[in-house]
Amino acid sequence: MLHAKPVDRFYDDLLADVARRIQLTPTAYKEAVAHFDAVSRYLDEHDSGFPDYSPVIYPQGSFRMGSTISAYDDREDYDIDLILELALDPRADPDAVLQLVARSLQAGKGRLKFTTCEIKKRCVTLGYANMHLDVTPAVLIPGRIPRVVSIFDRHPERPDHALANPEGFARWFDGRVRPRVMIDERKVRAQIVPVPQQTPAEDKPDRLLAVQLLKRFRDIRCDRGDYDRCPSVLLSCIAADAQPGAGLVSDLRSAALHVAQVVSADDLHIENPACREDVLSDRWPKRPGSNRRFAADLGVLVDRLDELVRADGTQVRKRDILMDLFGENAARDGYNQARERAGMQSRSGQFAAAGTGAVSFSGIVPKGSTAAPTHKFYGGAAR
Repeated sequence: MLHAKPVDRFYDDLLADVARRIQLTPTAYKEAVAHFDAVSRYLDEHDSGFPDYSPVIYPQGSFRMGSTISAYDDREDYDIDLILELALDPRADPDAVLQLVARSLQAGKGRLKFTTCEIKKRCVTLGYANMHLDVTPAVLIPGRIPRVVSIFDRHPERPDHALANPEGFARWFDGRVRPRVMIDERKVRAQIVPVPQQTPAEDKPDRLLAVQLLKRFRDIRCDRGDYDRCPSVLLSCIAADAQPGAGLVSDLRSAALHVAQVVSADDLHIENPACREDVLSDRWPKRPGSNRRFAADLGVLVDRLDELVRADGTQVRKRDILMDLFGENAARDGYNQARERAGMQSRSGQFAAAGTGAVSFSGIVPKGSTAAPTHKFYGGAAR
């Protein structure tokens, strides 16, 4: 268990290397933006049949917030969530609206170059080789804070016209996670381009990297344990409110503890801070107990992070911990990169290697920084 002891910078850099490995590659990001731009241009043209509906399309979710991660399993692809605002009657039949959107997109298949077009409960999904676009039709609600929309939902157990505000949530998330200068830069760019530019991992704040690492950990543990994945928007909302840590290890630890404590509640109810009618926890967990199992796994994550930074662990064990938490490829590549960097710095005299095989920096913890407290959350073993 890690007590009130600062974490060596080596481990913050090591986790950052792992986080860098799970980012979308520049090529994948360019492909996503190209597909988005093609759909946007098509909807604006007369042939699409949509100009009369004044279409406005923009990213939502992880792509908008800069927290999209690559798939850890080659059998998975990644998704880009989009809102398509249309000048329609907000009380229109959801089935009819989704059929309208699907027919229009299907008519442009030759130009848009998707392989599949499928109508889901509240979106039309366009499939590509290694990704898919989820296009969710909506109507902007006048008189509300930007940008509250009514979503067309044909699920029999949910309202046909549910209020949501994904853009408002993204702005709230930015305010919690991103430094003010990054938010100001994004506002300027938003006037010029329809999607945010991709921020390199090394320029992302610790909390944003922590959210991405939590998402990768969630994907692995939920699939391994066969329980429902906590939705990314819900995970991001809860993690954004955790106490900040002094470095990436401490920040990830703090976020994991906070999420575990919140999601373990039997009466979980989390609202979008930008739209109280938009309940982010309304579709999770689908199977009873998934929230408590996720909380227990997050407790395991905290324990493993404590073990990772202990001085008595071998390098092989530390690598194995990372592989178990974040996937074999990401952990191996990140660990190798960290060791290469550490070797170069050691040869230049920037730090000394500890006798246990762990690398220890000297003088790297800023004055006034504090370590995260010992965790007291015990969710039980995952089953």
